[in-house]
Amino acid sequence: MTAFEDMRLLRSFVRIAESGSISAAARAMNTSQPTVSRQLSQLEQDAGVVLLRRDTHTMSLTAAGHRLLEDARRILNMAEAAAERVREDKEAPQGHLRLVAVLDSGQWLLPRALAKFRERYPRVTAELHLTNRPSKFAEEGFDCGLLVGPITDTSLATRKLGLMTRSLVAAPALLARTGVPKSPSDLRSLPYLGILQPHFFSRDRVSLVRKGQPRSVRLSPVLVLDGMTALREAAIAGAGMTSSPDWLIADAVRRGELVKLLPGWEVSPAGVHIVFPTGHLPSRVRALIDFLAEEIPAMLEGSSLKRA
Repeated sequence: MTAFEDMRLLRSFVRIAESGSISAAARAMNTSQPTVSRQLSQLEQDAGVVLLRRDTHTMSLTAAGHRLLEDARRILNMAEAAAERVREDKEAPQGHLRLVAVLDSGQWLLPRALAKFRERYPRVTAELHLTNRPSKFAEEGFDCGLLVGPITDTSLATRKLGLMTRSLVAAPALLARTGVPKSPSDLRSLPYLGILQPHFFSRDRVSLVRKGQPRSVRLSPVLVLDGMTALREAAIAGAGMTSSPDWLIADAVRRGELVKLLPGWEVSPAGVHIVFPTGHLPSRVRALIDFLAEEIPAMLEGSSLKRA
């Protein structure tokens, strides 16, 4: 076994460097000074270089010692993280989770999923924050989030769940006044209802697809509202047409309160993602991510959320 395969030698070296002396390192490690001294000598012998300059009163790192200290810390941290993951894998996930999600979609998807998650992992508790405003993920201490639309925060890891389909809809009374649009360009003749937070969907643009051919139409909103449910209700009231997730308008369409526009054209679907910090994750967070990736598409089989 070489010095670099023996964690004890590296751990002693790091403790000596941090403590400033062999005697202080021995006290911190609850061992004898001769033991720590032998470990340092063995490390230097195996490495073939002097790591510490010693004189009567002081001890300092050589250039090689400085380089090894940085590497040794990284190796020890990786080993400790691996040991922690092994311990976590042997134990049932536990602890508290903080989640964030977009208001309407999160309110629809997550409560039932979290209830089933806690049936499987009863030692995990959770809190869910629903918002339509961008979250400062790390600063607010969230473990993971459910977001719809493009992910712009490159510091986060993402896992795609699927695609949320959307449709353009309007109330029959509005269409009786304005006429039914026959082509994308006709949409400009209808008042448009836009979303206040354009980081989820565009406030003033509708992206359409027919037979693989995209078409983008710029519109001028007459009302801008903070939330998809509010947009649906305004559309039912005849205030204008809007683009809405199919799951949110399904009942209103069945009741005849809303009519889907432009048959043959599809509104470009929005990606549904789980987002979470990069790096090592506690077992409870990994368990939730895996559970949501498995459960949400299954819960919505045959609905407007399609598997990616």
